[in-house]
Amino acid sequence: MFLRLRLPPVLGVALLFACDRHHESSAAPASSAPPPGQPTSVASAPPSPREKFDAAELAIPPGKSVLHVAWALPAGTGINDDAPFSVRCGSIDGFTTPPGDIRGMGKQVAAGFDIPLELMAGATGGQLVGDIDLVVCDVATHSVCVPLRRRLELTFAVTKGAASGKVTLPLPQAKP
Repeated sequence: MFLRLRLPPVLGVALLFACDRHHESSAAPASSAPPPGQPTSVASAPPSPREKFDAAELAIPPGKSVLHVAWALPAGTGINDDAPFSVRCGSIDGFTTPPGDIRGMGKQVAAGFDIPLELMAGATGGQLVGDIDLVVCDVATHSVCVPLRRRLELTFAVTKGAASGKVTLPLPQAKP
């Protein structure tokens, strides 16, 4: 013998979802740890460290200067004009104040960007560490766009008579 209940539609749908959720949680997990002695899959390996831009020691003049950061782009790859771009300074050593964050769109940094620097009086060098976020795309079709987040680690040496610094950072190829 069956008991027939009349439920309002909302309650019936809620009950249906609750039953489905219970059914899914009681099922065996899709993946489990391998038995002892079995090799571990690649997916369980720890993530690789974040790639970084690490330039050789850069010569800059004492006091105030500007570092121009340019890109080395492979043929067929360009900065995505419409994607956001940012540089966030994480730590500094030897400078009076950290440079402010730089934010904008890719079209504003297609030719690179400038970082204002001011060394502390008597400093013989300094270091700047931060993060760069940008997107590169294939220039022909824009069918492949690669978001990049790279650690920026730059070391500076005070050199009398040096011009403002310049560094060129290599970017990976985006190809269809």
